[in-house]
Amino acid sequence: MTEITINIPDKKLPFFMLLAEELDFVVVDKKKTAKKLTAKQKKWVEDFKTALNEVDLHTQGKIKLKSAEQLLNEL
Repeated sequence: MTEITINIPDKKLPFFMLLAEELDFVVVDKKKTAKKLTAKQKKWVEDFKTALNEVDLHTQGKIKLKSAEQLLNEL
């Protein structure tokens, strides 16, 4: 197997990845396509994952989330 490196503009990467993953003979090394995140970006991603997990738990009825009105009242 031959390995090649292709430089893609950031804004075009999602589209290119969709195309590449549709080709059965292409193996994508996602480790190499991932951009390095800053500490601030990593924190944001972790906070976002936590929020999504809380929404999932809420939809399963396992936790109760605050309403928008309750959040605004805290401010």
